[in-house]
Amino acid sequence: MAKVFADDISLYTREAPSLVYKSFRVDDSGGVVNGKLDPGESADITLVLRNAGSPVGATTGILLSDSPWLEVLDGNGAFGAAGENETTASNTDYFRVRVLADAPVEEPAYCSLVLSGSGHSDTVKIPILVGDSMNLPAGPDAYGYRIYDYTDSCYSQRPDYDWQELRGSGTLLPLGDDETKVLHLPESFGTWRYYGQDYTRLSVCSNGFIAADSTDRCDFRDVELPYAGAPPNIVAFAWDNFDPTRGGAIWYQFDSAAHCLIVEFDSVPYFAVGGMWEKVEVLLYDRTVPTPTGDNSIVIQYHSLNYPQALSVGLQNSDGSAGLCHTWNDWYPRVSAPLKAGTALRLEPVLLTGVQEPPASAGVATAPMSVWPNPSHGRTSIAFGSGFGTGSTVRLFSSDGRKVRELPVADRLCVWDGSDALGRRVAPGLYFVQAGAGARGQVRKLVLLR
Repeated sequence: MAKVFADDISLYTREAPSLVYKSFRVDDSGGVVNGKLDPGESADITLVLRNAGSPVGATTGILLSDSPWLEVLDGNGAFGAAGENETTASNTDYFRVRVLADAPVEEPAYCSLVLSGSGHSDTVKIPILVGDSMNLPAGPDAYGYRIYDYTDSCYSQRPDYDWQELRGSGTLLPLGDDETKVLHLPESFGTWRYYGQDYTRLSVCSNGFIAADSTDRCDFRDVELPYAGAPPNIVAFAWDNFDPTRGGAIWYQFDSAAHCLIVEFDSVPYFAVGGMWEKVEVLLYDRTVPTPTGDNSIVIQYHSLNYPQALSVGLQNSDGSAGLCHTWNDWYPRVSAPLKAGTALRLEPVLLTGVQEPPASAGVATAPMSVWPNPSHGRTSIAFGSGFGTGSTVRLFSSDGRKVRELPVADRLCVWDGSDALGRRVAPGLYFVQAGAGARGQVRKLVLLR
């Protein structure tokens, strides 16, 4: 028989009103309009209560924050009358709150709602959920790359769909089945900086990917990225088994006015799926378009999608030690929005302040790193596989890039107690655990709770 705990039920007597929390709604019309209370945002909220007791008249409420991540700007609200098992909401007298910019996403910021009305009073615990990980970009990977999609409403890097048609204006790139050709980047374009390395050539494969530098790889079997056996320096915009000899065309063009080189898959059919084709393009911006690291910004645009469940989309460096997956065969990470026509992705790195500094010793982490538990309430174990370099250290950084602690590794293990170098307890929030450096390093995100 299933166990039932007191927190799972509402205990009340019908002789008295009993208002319990039901839900909340966000009016963020003055900020990022997505119906979510995002980090750094101020918004009006409507609280919805259910009356689990006898009928109740009009009630006033005072909202008090119990969370270090949430500030109450207007804590006075009012609720209408409610009969037994009816709901009442602060529809005409909103509460107003502000969430700190570094508040953990998808973690509740608890508040106390002090209620008072004719002949009754009570205090109700209110869990206000902060943000939604669907509004977060994927990454960063070990170098700093992130993938921004159309749901990442809190980020200026969220791309707008703006299709650039090359049919009739671009240069035809004649590619056969399972073929890759190398293009020399125009002198006016400059170099393609990718994972911190500069390249003067671009490889285009008929199977839905491009790659920095020269490669003859034409893999038709897509994999989840990153993967050590994948083509080096790949940008997979629609990776699967395509055959342009059966129809469609592949175009490219350097648009100097828009500062980007464009490769378009124009209605290219699948090899093994009859009647299915995709129309997709990838835009590689030159370095006059600034990014935090100086690497070129990359945008992928989906004009039409007929069989997206077959595709692999993502990127990785030359050996698969850093990279990100947006989707693979219809599997998506929690933060990634499903592919759909009329949308775009942006692939761009952020500067991991301090995380890219040279290692203190020759030992570099090359073995998988695990962080557990995550989220953590203070004590976190960081473990490595057998390939971890002797004498290496692990560094922990706050979300704004400040180094808060450096720990030695013994027997491929170290433990962080949630304190900084001076032994002070650090604030809860998002932290980066880093071992190694640059593209060869490893970075894991850690959420610290209290």
